[in-house]
Amino acid sequence: MAERGMAAETTPEGPSHEPVYRALREALMRGDVQPGERMVVRRLSEEYGTSSLPVRHALQRLVGEGALSDEPYRGARVPIRSVDELLDLRRVRSAIEGQAAAWAAGTVTGAELERLHALQARMMAVRTTGQAEHYLDWNYQFHFTVYRAARSPLLAPMIERLWLRAGPYLNAMRTELTLGIGLETHDMVLDALARGDGEAARRAVETEISEAAGFMVRSLLASPESRGAA
Repeated sequence: MAERGMAAETTPEGPSHEPVYRALREALMRGDVQPGERMVVRRLSEEYGTSSLPVRHALQRLVGEGALSDEPYRGARVPIRSVDELLDLRRVRSAIEGQAAAWAAGTVTGAELERLHALQARMMAVRTTGQAEHYLDWNYQFHFTVYRAARSPLLAPMIERLWLRAGPYLNAMRTELTLGIGLETHDMVLDALARGDGEAARRAVETEISEAAGFMVRSLLASPESRGAA
């Protein structure tokens, strides 16, 4: 999960939990954790090379943001979303992320387009799940390069909050059957951004989100642990 051996920053008041918090939220958004996975304080402390207090504070923040649930006697874990929750996420993500892509078509820079093409090339080169260690990270970088190109300080944090909920379910896109799905819509996004066509960029992002949501729901329904939540 994310970066290991991380040293906690210190402040006059003691260790800061900010580095651990940022690493954990990026791990959630990238799909580095699974739905239902427990956030074990001791394990996370060892991974990030810090004491338990910064980890506990980071987990509390993520619980407050709805990214994790806090269960009596079990601690924090990644929530198992219901089908209705995943469908609602699809609807809200389509509206907000589609708008970000539309705005980005008018403000994206040449350097950002180059970065997007480089990330797409890396993902296109992944053919098997054994090569897919960084696939979801590149997908995350691709999308947020687009969204930040919209130049909206308010919109990007809103999208991050949505990805905190959806990210763990992106693991469904890393199987032999699903690996590479969505890359055609990435090409559509790239073409729309290059042409400055905001509506085409919006449609491409909405299409990808809708396709991914379908796989997320099917993955949820196939999981014995999550059937009670569906």
